[in-house]
Formats: sequence, C-alpha cells, structure tokens
Amino acid sequence: MDVLAQLTIHTLITGSIYALIASGLVFIYATTRVFHLAHGGVIAFAAYVFWWTNEMGLPLVVAGIVAILASIILGVLMNEFVYEPLRARKTKSLGYLIATIAMLMMCTAVIILLFGAQGQSLGFSTSLFHVAGATISLLQIVIIASAFILFLDLGALVRFSRFGKAMRATADNEVVAEVLGIDTHAVRRLTFVLGSALGGAASIFYVLEFNLDPNMGVMIAVKGLTAAIIGGPGSIVGAILGAFLLSGVEQASVWYLGSTWRNAMAFVLLFVFLLVKPTGLFGRGRAF
Repeated sequence: MDVLAQLTIHTLITGSIYALIASGLVFIYATTRVFHLAHGGVIAFAAYVFWWTNEMGLPLVVAGIVAILASIILGVLMNEFVYEPLRARKTKSLGYLIATIAMLMMCTAVIILLFGAQGQSLGFSTSLFHVAGATISLLQIVIIASAFILFLDLGALVRFSRFGKAMRATADNEVVAEVLGIDTHAVRRLTFVLGSALGGAASIFYVLEFNLDPNMGVMIAVKGLTAAIIGGPGSIVGAILGAFLLSGVEQASVWYLGSTWRNAMAFVLLFVFLLVKPTGLFGRGRAF
C-alpha cells in the first residue's frame, strides 16, 4: 500500500464531510454574524435520525431525505425561537454564544433521551477499488463527488441567484438592505434552511463513514469552527480549504502518532491560528 496515496484518499473523504459542516456554519455566520455552534448538535441529531429511520426499514434515500428535513426543521426552529428574539432585544455577542452552546448541549441531551447513550453504526459497505496503491470504496467515491457537487451548487446559488444577491446585501449591510426593500428576516430564515440542509447532507455522509456517539455534536462543532477559523471567518471558500487542511493534518497524525491524536489536532490547529493568524488564510473580507 502506498502510504501517501492512502492518506490523500482519506483526507479527501474526511475533508469532504468536514467541508460540508464548515460551509454550512460559515454560510449562516456570513449572513447572521452568529457563530452557530449548535450546528454541530443539528448535524448529530440528523445523523441519529438517519440511522434510526434506516434501522426501521426505510431505504437509504428516504432515510436521507428525512434526516435533511429534520436538520432543516431543527435549524429553523433555533433561529426563529432563539436567535431572532435575541436579535430583537439587541443582545450582545456573549448572549448569542451562551445561547448556541446551550442549544448544542440540549441537542446532546435529546439524542440520549430519544436514541440512548450507546454508540451506533450503520454497517453499510460497498465494493472496493484499488487506485495508485491505495484502496477506496464506491461509497467513499460517492461521498467525495456529492460533496463537490454541493459546493458548486452552493457557489452558483450565492453568485447568480436572486436570493444570493439578497443574502450578500444582507451580509454587507443589513440596514441598507432593508432600505432597499429586502426582507432580511426572510433572508436569515432561508439561510438557516440552506445551511442546515448542508449539515443534513454532512450527517448522512458522517453516518455512512463513521460510528455515531451521542456526544459527537461537540466535536463536530469544534471541527467546523476550526475549519472556519483556518479559512477566515466569513469565507466559505476558506472554510472548505480549511476543512481539507484539518483533515490532512488529522490523517497524518493518525498514521504517525496514533488515533488518539485525531481529535486533539483540531484543538491544536484552532489554537495555532487563533494565536498566529486569527484572520485566517483568507482574512475577514467579503463573505462570498
């Protein structure tokens, strides 16, 4: 086995999932200026919904649709019943931070209440292929290809659609956007719909590739935040590149240092960028 080739493939697989997580997080932040850490809880909940509906006998495609709908509903509820009231009261950043951490913890509690405290796995497997001395499954090829298609669709939506223009205007200056007749509340709501849908897609791929744990929402949030900080707060492209950088460092650490270092590397990279380059690779410029 070619070690470099195998590490590259694993980096692409894990990085694709991390990039979906991070792009959804940054997509929401760019418009609302809220670091929606509860996004990790939304993804964890949707992952368990996907696993449970498949265990109940539903086909994977149907279970995936249910999981994405669950993530959208949960994300929108968080915005409408938590963030929007806080915004109406002109709450400071600390209030949003406390609220999003509380919702993240609440998601973990709900997962344990509904699905139990034990870990789960789907046990889904497909045929294997050998490429350049490395091994990759058909499922992993589908994950990588699907993620890149979603990234292209997201870019096209933001750049060329009417909603994308309204979202960019809201992100640049919410007051001016409202003066121009843009319903910024509706823009924020639809942003949560799309950002949570990206999280739902990430949850499906997460279940297919990894084991589930009721507390995984916290690490999902940390890895999404780390990718966002690496790329630069507000930069979706930066978040995607940051996710692949994080994935590559993780895979290298697992190979050379052991699996116990995998999650630790997210914190190491997060601290390094916060201390050395807090503006990230792409700085704090335009979100899109």
